[in-house]
Amino acid sequence: MYLAYNFLTSLYVGIASVIFNLYIIRLGYNEQFLGLIISVTMIATGLFAFPAAQVCGWIGSKKSLLASCIVSTVVSFLLYVMTSQEWLLMLSLLSGIFSTVPVIIAAPFMVENSTAEDRIYLFSFNFALFVVATVLGMAIGGYLPQVWSSAFGVDGGSALSYRYTLYASVAVAIASIIPLIFLKEKKKVCVGSPAVGSMLAELARSRVVKRLVAISCLIGLGAGLIVPFFNVYFSKMLSATPGQIGLIFALAQASMAVGAMAVPCMVSRIGKVKTVSLTYLLSIPFLVILAITTNLYIAGAAYILRMLFMNMSVPISNSFSMEIVHSEEMASVSSLTSMGSYISIAVSSYVAGVLMSYGFYILPYVATCLFYLAAAVLYFKFFSKYEGCLRYTDGS
Repeated sequence: MYLAYNFLTSLYVGIASVIFNLYIIRLGYNEQFLGLIISVTMIATGLFAFPAAQVCGWIGSKKSLLASCIVSTVVSFLLYVMTSQEWLLMLSLLSGIFSTVPVIIAAPFMVENSTAEDRIYLFSFNFALFVVATVLGMAIGGYLPQVWSSAFGVDGGSALSYRYTLYASVAVAIASIIPLIFLKEKKKVCVGSPAVGSMLAELARSRVVKRLVAISCLIGLGAGLIVPFFNVYFSKMLSATPGQIGLIFALAQASMAVGAMAVPCMVSRIGKVKTVSLTYLLSIPFLVILAITTNLYIAGAAYILRMLFMNMSVPISNSFSMEIVHSEEMASVSSLTSMGSYISIAVSSYVAGVLMSYGFYILPYVATCLFYLAAAVLYFKFFSKYEGCLRYTDGS
């Protein structure tokens, strides 16, 4: 049931991710306001990571997921209806708050409901399922504006056609509620989550937690500069249509599914830490190509390969971060790393929005390369000594 929920939610995300930023631009807003919307959403998601762990501890994973899914769906619908700056910002804030719960619950829930032998395959399969669903969603999201154009005679590149597409994504979000109704918890993963003060104290004294958060912040800073704006970049700089953007995004997600399934083989040969560091490094050359080319096909290929290498090791890094901390600390660590990542994305996405609104589209790509390089080097330096350890137990 959890995997079914993840599939439907990812399908919704895939549809919305292709269109939403373009929709904001079509409403007449510039990249600076788009960056502000992204920043507000990410700050809310990051800051609510602590309370989300507490809510999960009070009412359990199932109720937390169900409540957040229902409220998020309502908020998303209103976000696609309202057009004023004030409403867009307020609803983006609420969207960020209620989307935190699934992020916090995911890794601890899967770890506690799987064996050590099955875990790497579960994380990889869950990630592959996410990728397959977003592939379908992105392809659908890019194609639907043409459907509305044919069916209703609206301009396929207009705000109205984009809005209809976003409404279709809401229908999928409603369907994702159904599997959660039938979800049965074998373990209440988040029960006993420490108080906010305890979590902060843990961060202050645990070297491994501080390092995990630092890596999350570096990746977040790099991602926030470019990832939320890829569809705008393709549209404005390379004159791509929504259908072309949807196809490129879908192919990129499909490549990530192949990569996720190939990762266990890499891990068996060179280990988890080297796999993560190496894939981060391999993504950088393609990011450079994407920034400097003016050819849509070359840019599309570079984007696909960048997404493949940067994201194929995500299930491994997620499971590894849960394995090197105490079991009772998993919810806290998940909260802390998520908070660091989302707040970093919030800061850098607003900066990128300002830069792009003044025509500086290349500078964010340069900065992202530096952040990714630092993350790759530090990940290997910080965690290579923990390779092969199921649990990190000394607390230092």
